[in-house]
Amino acid sequence: MPAEGGTDRLYTSESKTWGKAKWEEIDKANAAEARGRAQRAKRGLPPMPTEPYHSTRCGARVCRPGEGNIKHKLDAQGRFKQWEQPYEHREMFVQSRSRSPPHTADPLTTYSGLVSVARRVQREGLVMLAAADFDYRELAHNWWLHARKHGYSNALVYAMDAELPPYLAARGVPNYDGSAQANAWNGTCLQRWIQAVRMERQIAAAALVAAGLDVLLTDASAVFLRPFLPLLRATPADVVLQRDDWPSGAIAKLGTATNAGFVYLRAAGDAQRARQIVKLVDGVVERGLIEFYLRWNNIVDQYGWSLVLASQLTLERTTSEFANDTVVGQLRRGNCVPRERCLRVGLLPYDAFPRHDRYGDWTALAPTAQVYHLPGPSRGLRQRLNRYDEVDFEGMAGALRKAGAWLVPPT
Repeated sequence: MPAEGGTDRLYTSESKTWGKAKWEEIDKANAAEARGRAQRAKRGLPPMPTEPYHSTRCGARVCRPGEGNIKHKLDAQGRFKQWEQPYEHREMFVQSRSRSPPHTADPLTTYSGLVSVARRVQREGLVMLAAADFDYRELAHNWWLHARKHGYSNALVYAMDAELPPYLAARGVPNYDGSAQANAWNGTCLQRWIQAVRMERQIAAAALVAAGLDVLLTDASAVFLRPFLPLLRATPADVVLQRDDWPSGAIAKLGTATNAGFVYLRAAGDAQRARQIVKLVDGVVERGLIEFYLRWNNIVDQYGWSLVLASQLTLERTTSEFANDTVVGQLRRGNCVPRERCLRVGLLPYDAFPRHDRYGDWTALAPTAQVYHLPGPSRGLRQRLNRYDEVDFEGMAGALRKAGAWLVPPT
């Protein structure tokens, strides 16, 4: 059936569940997109790309990190223009994709290869895991160098594209090619690359827990400044997270949000506890898929973690993002596996695991910080950002250099 604006309706297993009001919303979006195309043609402009482009080759050479990615428009101040995006969103297409993950955290099938590599690198049952693609290659290398500096030989990079493993292997960095798992998200509503990668890493971590391992999942930009594992292991909890400042709904209930890029999952060989953790991560992924439709924000897994814990966790006392103590709580009974102990969740102290610099000066945090995990320089809002560009990566690397946390040798 043609929609308003002349676009045929797209029927999928998802869109077949839509009612009249939803189709009216989609039809209006289709009509707006059609008007946008017509206006561009009237102004003599070429059509916008229907998908964001990405390349690791820039002419005859390898692209610098982020250089081969589609660019967003800047204003006169060098910040991103609101309501400007460099490719068509295709509202109906995105909304009609599956709202379910493409696979489960099965250590025997989908993740058997990752489990095999993780078991080889684990130490005392623990694997440190960071997901990265070729754009993140220098950050992933830096992450591993920091782990090695502190004697952690159990750090493993989960590669999200096929270009990254050869780069890491040439530098002695343990890795696993998870490009097939990452690409499987193409059939879901997480059409932006950042969204898919962020969610894929959560399921991969859960699969390792299901295989009997403990996992510290971190961003590749979260570098280890000190031997922090004793502090982490001393936390009396099964799931331990770094604090954060978004989403606000979690702050209203818990006093803080939680960061999805620094998560410690500890089953300690307990099969019952492992099942509980996998169940919890399943809920995080499910909630993140509900929250996928965010114009400015790609942190679907952080929405999942923060909002699931806000709805299920009772903390032992009130807290905030900037509290310098460890606070622990327990999942409420209705969210646990029947007849099994409910999981305990710990929130790490701000001064040891800061996410934001409340002082405006890293030197105030440096004496106590166990990790450097501050955000990169802000450049404004980018509607429906697919991948970061070279300025983003230069900013992230530059911030690490300024903090004395860059170990990658110059090339």
